Amino acid sequence: MFEAARDGRLKALFIAGTNPAESMPRADRVRAALEACPFVVVADCWHNSTTALADIVLPAAGWGEKDGTVTNSERCISRQRGFLPLPDGVRPDWQILRDVAWALGHRQAFDYDSAADIFREHARLSGHGNNGARVFNIAPLATLSNDEYDQLAPCQWPIVEDESGQRAPTPRLFADGRFPTTDGRARLVPVEYRPAGQQPSAQHPLIVNTGRIRDQWHTMTRTALSARLFSHRSEPYMDVHPSDSATNRLIDGELAELTGPGGGRYLGRVRVSTDQRPGEVFIPIHWNDQFASAGVAANLIAPTVDPVSGQPESKHGVARVQSLTTRWQARFVLPNDSTRAPAINAMDYWSLQGLPHSRAWWLAGCACQDWRAWGQRLFGREPDLVMQDAGRQRYRAAWLRDDKLVGVLLVEPSAALLPELDWLDGCFAAEVLSLDQRRCLLAGRDAGGAAVGPIVCSCFQVGERQILEALENGVDTIDALGDELQCGRNCGSCIPEIRSLIEQAALPADPVAG
Repeated sequence: MFEAARDGRLKALFIAGTNPAESMPRADRVRAALEACPFVVVADCWHNSTTALADIVLPAAGWGEKDGTVTNSERCISRQRGFLPLPDGVRPDWQILRDVAWALGHRQAFDYDSAADIFREHARLSGHGNNGARVFNIAPLATLSNDEYDQLAPCQWPIVEDESGQRAPTPRLFADGRFPTTDGRARLVPVEYRPAGQQPSAQHPLIVNTGRIRDQWHTMTRTALSARLFSHRSEPYMDVHPSDSATNRLIDGELAELTGPGGGRYLGRVRVSTDQRPGEVFIPIHWNDQFASAGVAANLIAPTVDPVSGQPESKHGVARVQSLTTRWQARFVLPNDSTRAPAINAMDYWSLQGLPHSRAWWLAGCACQDWRAWGQRLFGREPDLVMQDAGRQRYRAAWLRDDKLVGVLLVEPSAALLPELDWLDGCFAAEVLSLDQRRCLLAGRDAGGAAVGPIVCSCFQVGERQILEALENGVDTIDALGDELQCGRNCGSCIPEIRSLIEQAALPADPVAG
């Protein structure tokens, strides 16, 4: 479909409830298709990379504003009732589609006044020509009144009518031993293994495994609004086995670039880990053009699809990797209420992270940068605090207004020399920046506080360094760490990472080469 839009065969697209500019294989080609298509309509409740390419954006209702039904993986149909009022100008999906159809002259075919009307038609269609040929059948619900629909109790399909005419759900499928086949017997369909469409080669020797991470969801349109969820993994990264890191001269904590056969690229921070299988690299699917310069994992995925279902091979790609040799790396931070837009698109790498009191950018470049001129263009004046060592690619500057911090830029030759963001974010919370804080900004480090390290437990904001310090002091079980630091005592999703830290701490130290 997107190829047809790109080459001009398809003239109009209506997109609802998805963000294909970030999630589809070869997402860069999808974006090109949307730019080439003469007329693109997007219905969504959040601005994203797809709405940015739309000619018309229709504001849609969010999950908490919708009225309808949801069905889970055990076939249970439940009523979903909105708990928030619809904002002005916002409509649910069914009404958007109905109103568009009416405007196109199809009023009779879309004669709906409520979600209940659509549900009743859906129920009727499930029974049309069925006669037991399809397991899904909720035809008895087609006669629900509006009040009955509103009070519908959770029920599992198929729905049948018993001898008394009462509607009866089906808690367990095939309990009578019969299946929807011509003779009622089950059919086992043998499958044949087919290798992935793309295989490693001398030019692209690594398998790219894409996937989810703990604290983000899909393309981050919602979860990126939470500073707490950003604290676990703050930028695009790639997990690499030590052997692949050595072969490709990658440095843990520095930047590297993945390039695919189709020209797609991905930039991320290297994480060397023995948990990663040799010959493979893992990258998360969540980052997009709103939060990183080249963090779209789908750019590396070929549009290979299953011949039957059409499902794309979204978790598999191939690539080559090389270190991104930078001259400098930087942190740039603005308060959350700032409307300034830093000039970052020309930089070799950038990523954006939300914090409780500020927004922070990772910046990196392969060529020297005139930071004085860069800050002058953004703020229209010289910084209030500044320290520069051009020979070492070191620059530190802060801008104040009425003694309150309104911008800070810290530049170092490598990422390891830059401070952690929790301290910098705290400086933006102060109504008056103290003398000690000003000295620390010029020094590029927090002289008073102990850094907690990368966040492991998002619920209680417990960092890796805190856990490692507790392990050194003999607090060496998950329960004991929970008692000491509270980590793992709420949602529990950090427990696997805590367990890994415990196991690493228990390993004997590497012998010192003599």
